[in-house]
Amino acid sequence: MESEDGDVEDNNRGHSLSSSKSNLSDHSLSMHSVMMSHQQDLHPHRQQKAKVHQFLVRTFSSPTKCNHCTSLMVGLTRQGVVCELCGFACHMICCPKVPTQCPVPSDQTKRPLGIDPTRGIGTAYEGYVKVPKLGGVKRGWVRQFVVVCDFKLFLYDISADRSALPSVHVTQVLDMRDPEFTVSGVRESDVIHATKKDVPCIFRITTSLLDGGSSLQTLMLADTESEKAKWVVALSELHRILKRNNLPNTAMFRVREVLDSTVSAIRNALSALIIDPERILLGTEDGLFCLDLDRSQIARIGESKKVYQLWYIAEEQLLVILCGKQRHLRLLPIRALETVDVEWIKVAESKNCITACTGIIERGPQPVFCIVLALKRQNTSQIVVYVVNRDRSRHHKMCEFTVAYPVQSLQVLSDMRLAVGHQSGFTAYCLQGAAKAMPLVHPENQLNNFLNFSGVDAWRVIEIQSGHGGNVHGEYLLVFQTLAIYVDLQGRKSRDREIMYPAVPKHITYCDGHLLVYSETHLDIFNTQTAEWVQSIGLKRSRPLMNNGSLTLTYINDGVHVVYLANMHTRELLNLSPCDRDGRLKSKRFSLREPNRTIRTSTDRRSKLISAPTNFNHISHMGPGDGIQKQRLLDLPTTIETADQSTQQQRISTMRHAPPPPRAPPRPSMIHQLNGSNNSLPGAKRTAPARPRDQPPSLPRSPSPLGSMSSLHDVLKVSVADMQSESRQSVASNNSSSVSTPPSPTNDRLSSSYDS
Repeated sequence: MESEDGDVEDNNRGHSLSSSKSNLSDHSLSMHSVMMSHQQDLHPHRQQKAKVHQFLVRTFSSPTKCNHCTSLMVGLTRQGVVCELCGFACHMICCPKVPTQCPVPSDQTKRPLGIDPTRGIGTAYEGYVKVPKLGGVKRGWVRQFVVVCDFKLFLYDISADRSALPSVHVTQVLDMRDPEFTVSGVRESDVIHATKKDVPCIFRITTSLLDGGSSLQTLMLADTESEKAKWVVALSELHRILKRNNLPNTAMFRVREVLDSTVSAIRNALSALIIDPERILLGTEDGLFCLDLDRSQIARIGESKKVYQLWYIAEEQLLVILCGKQRHLRLLPIRALETVDVEWIKVAESKNCITACTGIIERGPQPVFCIVLALKRQNTSQIVVYVVNRDRSRHHKMCEFTVAYPVQSLQVLSDMRLAVGHQSGFTAYCLQGAAKAMPLVHPENQLNNFLNFSGVDAWRVIEIQSGHGGNVHGEYLLVFQTLAIYVDLQGRKSRDREIMYPAVPKHITYCDGHLLVYSETHLDIFNTQTAEWVQSIGLKRSRPLMNNGSLTLTYINDGVHVVYLANMHTRELLNLSPCDRDGRLKSKRFSLREPNRTIRTSTDRRSKLISAPTNFNHISHMGPGDGIQKQRLLDLPTTIETADQSTQQQRISTMRHAPPPPRAPPRPSMIHQLNGSNNSLPGAKRTAPARPRDQPPSLPRSPSPLGSMSSLHDVLKVSVADMQSESRQSVASNNSSSVSTPPSPTNDRLSSSYDS
């Protein structure tokens, strides 16, 4: 049964927030037992006749744990189900495992405390701490509710009201399976803006961020020093249990830095493309740029028009660019990256383009590609389909039709249908012949009422492969703003399990079988085949630059960076080796190269040959008659090579017959140059020797001690007493820095250091 609205009663979710102190998560089970026994006393007739549960899907407004597996029911909406008779709350996937008898007998409600080490699920610890505000410790601290669940730390915001409940939206996720996860205390030099009385109560959690670079450090302030000791001991022991049980590492991507803030073009970056392992395209508010990673050069392509989105049809060697104030679509052959005389092809009927996509419209020996546009109209949208060809215009219109809603997303499916996303749903159109419409959410689907009631945005469709070969598409994953649902090819619900986002998403992309959900403080990655949450990366204020998220813009230490999400199980698309092809250390500073400006300011006029005569000299003016034949005229050259020879011969002849010019005293600057070294002659270029760059040392990995612990309660009692009696030790900061390298010299006379 489904329920569109309504939250769970307070007695069903208050158990997670019962104490402001840190405690083990056994209180939820006792509260549930008391609640059921109280209902049995009030309704003794229920004991005579056993009843079954009546579960309804509900949306919780604060963090709530499952009464079956004790894990958090994470999500923004429809997080779980609740029995309307006994109030038993659980995940949708746990619902079939719950005893059918209502209420559940007390002997069947007992669950092991803490996290199940064999499966890595369950809630082990929870409490209240303070974390630094957005500007750092100097801005102050803000109170948050922390739950240690499924070997992850979930941090929830709390409003200023003391009695207020935490928000259901997760503000930050810290994964204990991270290879660099450590927890330790701090000293005054680590938190220079904190007060002295707070330093003994502060502990630090470290996780990895950049591959071989800086790590993510999260500070937490406990209420007392003993509370801090409990947190450190509990997290350390849980991490030791995790290491001892060797749970599989589900991480999929690692973060590699591509560009930092020294390349000022990335500050206004809006889109990007990977052309080959050495080159990437960057679309910014100032225009389109091509970056050569091997030579550390950046070149402007075309005019300074705002570039919103980029697509690349590799088989057609064609770039599709959404740019300009009026959001026109333009086509650009890929050879424009090498030469400057390639014209941008404007798609005439593309003004006010909302979004676009590319795909295959016809299969065969040579697949036919198409470009689909969605144009903004009053209260409607117009969809235009163009076919890519080999003519001069590189495109021609195939069809167009109007839809009675604003388009939110476009995709060409593998069956050559067009999936159009709109509010609360997706509609597929068959482009061959008449544009027949078919909703991807069946009208009889139970989720249809919920989607229409909530009015969520539709972001994309993912085709789920099935079968032994993995080539048959048997399901669609419909990605909405608040959750992602599975449907079959007819639009009916195919799975009870849904993908729940822990935080409000800013952007969502799809890459290598995984859903990438970008929030304000972190990036969450889900396996679309299994709907499992496999990884969390602490990238703050990040957004994808590519349609698949391989290149992402993020902020690290308040500086903008472009990072590459490298798939750890496949070959990398970018060559990010620190050395170039010649074995020299690459420079992180990019030199600016403007091909168009090189032609305009060149002093060699022969480089742009209009006609054969290039060095015409006026001799004298002769009127009509035979007088002009008596003059000694020179034959004009017809090629650049003969022009050089003719000019040299003419200068030699002039020097023989002309009187010597008067000798002028040399200029002081020329005297200084002649008296200097040979390298200071006019026109000579000075080359600075390349300085070796010191690579920053890699951060130490967290220790993984092995041992056997009977219970987390015993560890807390013993270790807290020991930590309070011993002197506090500090862990020094592992930050390292390397000396910046000056820009490498180039042979281009017009190149300049592209410094920020």
